[in-house]
Amino acid sequence: MAPNILVIALCALIPFFIGFVWFHPKTFGGDYWKKVSGLTDEQGKKKIKPGLMALTLLLNFFIAFGIFIVTVHGTHILGIVGGNPELLKTGTGLAFMREYGNNFTNWTHGIGHGLFLGTLAFVVPIIGYVTIFEHKSFRYFLVYTGYWAICLTIMSCIITQYGWIKVY
Repeated sequence: MAPNILVIALCALIPFFIGFVWFHPKTFGGDYWKKVSGLTDEQGKKKIKPGLMALTLLLNFFIAFGIFIVTVHGTHILGIVGGNPELLKTGTGLAFMREYGNNFTNWTHGIGHGLFLGTLAFVVPIIGYVTIFEHKSFRYFLVYTGYWAICLTIMSCIITQYGWIKVY
């Protein structure tokens, strides 16, 4: 299965939408987030430069594409045949893809990858390192781990179900 770049690119916007709500001053993370991060009100209100915002969009795209690679297992079969989709259109390749190609392409599989694999294997250790070496509080760890757990789970659900194109 090949990546559906449009869906993956749209999923790169999800951390912005979740962040708008999560870190908004009138919701859970707002002022609390600034407090546990050690930011002053002035620093928290500072606008992000457009170039840096574009960079965060690119980083989000890398995350979304990584989710595609991890969650859409049919891509691995395409890799086994050297990336040549023609080899999946006949013979054994076609029989295999007809039998197994659409397995695990649903939102529940996305929850497994986003919430459990993404959060426990990547977010918890990475945010844990930041928390330890930057001398942040456990609350800081919880705010950022929660944010990324929600982002990765939603992104994984969408990408697992819609982020691929059938090549056989």
